[in-house]
Amino acid sequence: MNVRTDRLELVRQLVASGRIQSQGQLVAELARHGMAVTQATVSRDLATLGVVRGARGGTPRYLLPDDIAERGDPDAPDRLRRLLADLPLAIDEAPPLLVLRTAPGAAHAIASALDLSFLPGVVGSVAGDDTIFVACRGRSSLRRLRDHLGSLRTGAPRSATIGTNP
Repeated sequence: MNVRTDRLELVRQLVASGRIQSQGQLVAELARHGMAVTQATVSRDLATLGVVRGARGGTPRYLLPDDIAERGDPDAPDRLRRLLADLPLAIDEAPPLLVLRTAPGAAHAIASALDLSFLPGVVGSVAGDDTIFVACRGRSSLRRLRDHLGSLRTGAPRSATIGTNP
């Protein structure tokens, strides 16, 4: 094996342990195992492995894709509601995608909370810096999600006023 492959496997094992809460902590753990890396390298490794920020037992942790698919996050729906209440959000449709535009740097947090909420009809999301593409199973799922996101933002349905498509 090569150094990168060995490091990725160790990062996967450390994240799977459930103890890793920050990239700084991960850098320190890798150093403890004889692998001196920068935070930027750790950041790239986490992205390569598909690791996301979530919660285990109510405590923020890094989670592997398998952790998300099997467990979800019971706090995710409330986190999604808080994010949508606090951040600007424009919603548009490009069926079967719902396109969400938000503040720069906020897309990943919203997409993660959305994915971890396991909402019916949502296949998954892809986040950039300020844009999220949410894949829906069909037009009716897309409309329900749009209405749901609007209601989370205001506490009441807003489907007629969100985005540009009726």
